[in-house]
Amino acid sequence: MDTMLPLILGSIKALVLLVIATGAAIVLHKRSARVRAVVWSIALAGCLAIPVLAPLVPAWSLPMPESLARFTISEEAPREITVGLTAEITEASPTEIRIPTFDVTRSDPAPATISWQTWALSIWALGVAILLGRLTLGLWRVSSALRKAKPVTEPSWIWQLDRARARVRCNRTVRLLVSSEIEIPATVGVFRPAIVLPLRANTWLDDRRCAVLLHELIHIKRLDWPARMIARITRAAYWFNPLAWWAVRRLDLEQELACDEEVLSLGTGASDYACHLLGIARHALPTPAPAIPALGMARRTHLEERIMTILKRTTHRRVGMAVIIPAAIIMAAMVPALAAVYPSDPAPRTAGPELKALMTEMKAVEAKMAPHLEAIEEITVSMEPHLEMLEEIEITIDESKLAELEERMEPYLERMATIEIEMAPFEAQMEEFEEHMQNITIHIEDGTLSEIGEQIEAQVSIHMEMIEDIQVDMEPFLEQMEVIHIEMEGLHEQMADIHIDMEPFNEHMAKIQIEMEPFHEQMEQFHIHMEPFEEEMELLGDRLENALRNEVAAALRSELGAVTAPGTDFSEAASRIVEDANIHINDDVIRIKAPRSDTRDILIDLFSEERIGTQDVFDQAIENAVAGLTPMVIQVD
Repeated sequence: MDTMLPLILGSIKALVLLVIATGAAIVLHKRSARVRAVVWSIALAGCLAIPVLAPLVPAWSLPMPESLARFTISEEAPREITVGLTAEITEASPTEIRIPTFDVTRSDPAPATISWQTWALSIWALGVAILLGRLTLGLWRVSSALRKAKPVTEPSWIWQLDRARARVRCNRTVRLLVSSEIEIPATVGVFRPAIVLPLRANTWLDDRRCAVLLHELIHIKRLDWPARMIARITRAAYWFNPLAWWAVRRLDLEQELACDEEVLSLGTGASDYACHLLGIARHALPTPAPAIPALGMARRTHLEERIMTILKRTTHRRVGMAVIIPAAIIMAAMVPALAAVYPSDPAPRTAGPELKALMTEMKAVEAKMAPHLEAIEEITVSMEPHLEMLEEIEITIDESKLAELEERMEPYLERMATIEIEMAPFEAQMEEFEEHMQNITIHIEDGTLSEIGEQIEAQVSIHMEMIEDIQVDMEPFLEQMEVIHIEMEGLHEQMADIHIDMEPFNEHMAKIQIEMEPFHEQMEQFHIHMEPFEEEMELLGDRLENALRNEVAAALRSELGAVTAPGTDFSEAASRIVEDANIHINDDVIRIKAPRSDTRDILIDLFSEERIGTQDVFDQAIENAVAGLTPMVIQVD
């Protein structure tokens, strides 16, 4: 499947799960807020669990909708034919041994362009990174605030905390802290939960202290803070889904409403509790605290809705597990059910006699190749200790010094290259004169030897003078080159020392390579033995391509024969479709995956003029043929 398919499927499944949760919340709108909070918590956590569970649960196949297939099938997929086992054996280097895999492959390289799938994945990853970065920053602020916070040691606060824990039946150890960085009470932490109070809390009366502690302890008992963190991670993963943002907001509200209900059910008056919320929020308005991922008791978000809900309810009962457990089980059951859903291929076609016979031949060749492949595998295993030793030597060798020296030598080499460029015209003239002197014809008149020598010197001297002039012009450049060589002497000495230090490693590597030569010879022998099988598989690959063209032509004839003129030839269309398709063979199943839009264009281009009947019927037949070929599954056995 295309790399985009898991992301698209996961997004669709998450959307379905959130829609189900929305429906459940609507149905349960008259029930306790705690039930709705459980529904939203499971739904948001399930959105993260679906991609993890998908490969683990048995698949429940459903036909892939055409709209989904259009987004997941690559329109410019490289052509590839994979036939059972075919051979690609390369002569291994001393430091790299490749286990031969055997595929008959014919491929046309895809153009080096960035596909829309890559852009989509990049944009999605960027959004995830931004939101997770915000969440990480918030958690850092929480950690910083906790480090600076001071523990509450006032006996009255400790007594009220113990009393509230007993009323809520919270058996967890809870830290009570006071911090100057917050303006409203907040709860944070998973393993070591803490209730963080503002400095103003010392001025609160006992009834407000009691209400605050009860509210925050209920959050801790129900693990609301970790549930909220999971919800924000889910929102980051599905940031492009507006329903995910809305679901997180609903979870925040339902958790607060559920705690409000519980506090009221423990005997706190509704009007008094509403006044406590307003009082805490009023003092926080002038100096809002920085956004941190904590469970704040009286945040301005949803405050009006919470107060109206508190005042409208005449009775507040504690909801029992008999109501929560069934709702949680039903909601949780949706997660593996959705994770198991996977798009299925169309019903496979039965292969024709030609294709069945061809696959039988291929299996026979594979059976002949199997002993050779096993022997190659054994040789590869035998070579592993040597390869490990070579790898250890490569790790031991410190190439950083050599690289540093090469970097230091680079400016000198650049200067020498510049000088060589400036000397090039003079060297060209020198070569030209030398070539001219080789071709010169000397005319000698009669006379004594000394007279003949004078004649030769007279004819050659003019050329020699010009060569000497060129050498004089080149002298400054040669002197510069000499200076550079002198400056590089120290680097050359260091380079020589490094090479001397590396000699033991090189000798050890050479020894290992000698020890590996018998393995290379054995591999070469197997390569020679495998050549006939390679050639045979190559021929079978060509025959397979022809057989698949016939299968595609037969499929086109069955879909388009009734809407095209009698005697219409489908072979050209089949050839073009197979040429553009990816063809995969797995055991006895052949899968032809052709680009959908290209297949449609081919069929319309070749058969529009052959159409008989109405345009609507013809268009529907084209769509049916395209759906059957993207992909086309053939069952051989």
